[in-house]
Amino acid sequence: MPRRDKVKYILLMMMFYLGLYVLVQAYVTTHEFDFITEFDEAIPFMPQHVWIYHSMLPAIVATMLLFVHTKRIFFTTFWACLITGLVLNISYVFFPSFYPRPEFEVNTLSEAMVYLTYQVDGSSNTFPSGHVAFAWIMFLGAAHSEAAKRIQGLQALYLLWAIGISLSTLTLKQHYIVDVFSGIFLALISFYISRTFIQNRIAADN
Repeated sequence: MPRRDKVKYILLMMMFYLGLYVLVQAYVTTHEFDFITEFDEAIPFMPQHVWIYHSMLPAIVATMLLFVHTKRIFFTTFWACLITGLVLNISYVFFPSFYPRPEFEVNTLSEAMVYLTYQVDGSSNTFPSGHVAFAWIMFLGAAHSEAAKRIQGLQALYLLWAIGISLSTLTLKQHYIVDVFSGIFLALISFYISRTFIQNRIAADN
């Protein structure tokens, strides 16, 4: 699939999600659902994990440009992201939950990045976790790609990265544990629905 076409679809996908996300950030201002558990409270705040947390955007671009080559896998991943983005924002409207963010002094670059993240990214969009959902979609896209067959260890690397993203949402106090598991579930459902749809389209065209 031509890289120029990929760029167009990636930009469309990001504009679609970010547009809805900004609207939700602006209009969802009530905290109606409290998902915090003793497990959440026991997880330490670890600002150094902010770097893996912010690896999301470059990883999405790199995955869809460099590793997802065929139209079948590219559009499976693309539609999975669109479905996920729509479901996420609908959930943020109907299940508004704010994470109680910790107070901390900014003494390191990591802490400064966390502080900036908190300012830009409101706490009103926890359930499910978008970071987790998109990370696992990227893992699934890479795992089903031809690149995973050619590059030894690529699938394992993506799995570790998706797990790292999931853990970072907890240690940065961005998400509850229920947000993580619901994000993984949403990624799986969206990816395999999209995969079935694309396969049926290909079969119909043939």
